[in-house]
Amino acid sequence: MIHYTDKKNKMEELQIKFLQDCLLVEDMLVIGDLHIGYDKQHNEESILPGMQLQEIIKKLDEIFLFLEQRNKKVKKIIQLGDFKHDFGKISKIEWRETLILLKYFIKKVGRKNVFIVRGNHDTILKPIVTRLNITLKDTFIIKKKDKQLLFTHGDVIRNKKANYSSDSFEKGDIIFLGHLHPAITLSDEYKREKFKCFLHGTWNRKNAYILPSFGLFSFGYDLLDRKYVKERFFIIPFSVLKNFEVIIYNSEEKKEYNFGMLKQLL
Repeated sequence: MIHYTDKKNKMEELQIKFLQDCLLVEDMLVIGDLHIGYDKQHNEESILPGMQLQEIIKKLDEIFLFLEQRNKKVKKIIQLGDFKHDFGKISKIEWRETLILLKYFIKKVGRKNVFIVRGNHDTILKPIVTRLNITLKDTFIIKKKDKQLLFTHGDVIRNKKANYSSDSFEKGDIIFLGHLHPAITLSDEYKREKFKCFLHGTWNRKNAYILPSFGLFSFGYDLLDRKYVKERFFIIPFSVLKNFEVIIYNSEEKKEYNFGMLKQLL
């Protein structure tokens, strides 16, 4: 998908490519919610310990290989929050697996090119990221092709305790969010199947992309089931989200499919 901007009467292209549960924005890999430690917290006697981390790294390896085969170079990695799962503490598995994944990111793009955005689950993530000299940000803004790109989690628009407010949103031309874990159930006369999905639309006169969760176990909230999509859960009201396009990426075909506006599927 491509956005256009007019700079001194010259058309420039900002390239945004859909990938498996993430986006390539120019040369930046943007990843949504990971929830490292979710599998341990919800299954203390897990038969396959560390399975979530293994699957995340396997998926990342496949994405990097796919991009390398197409001569696409990733220069930055931006993670949109909820890196770890536990709100109130750092479990042993979170310490270990979060450090492993951060070191994987550093190996791919270098320490200075890894950007982690704080999510509502990341209240005590800072001790982990600072061990590797990575800064935890509440929002991240970067200029590309004369556009201000804003990356944030998506749970709040104003946080008095943090160093950002709604003013940050005014600076962004295109906004990238996580938090919602969008998914959708498609059905026919034979079966029903749930798919992670992206949402793309306009909010407050700005282009907005909502990414699915990247983690294995945090599959998503069915957008067609209103009991999961509460007005206060997400900063974009559901009345606005209904006008967003639903996009599903087929990992087998390496291709995205646009299912039209959410309200058409309700």
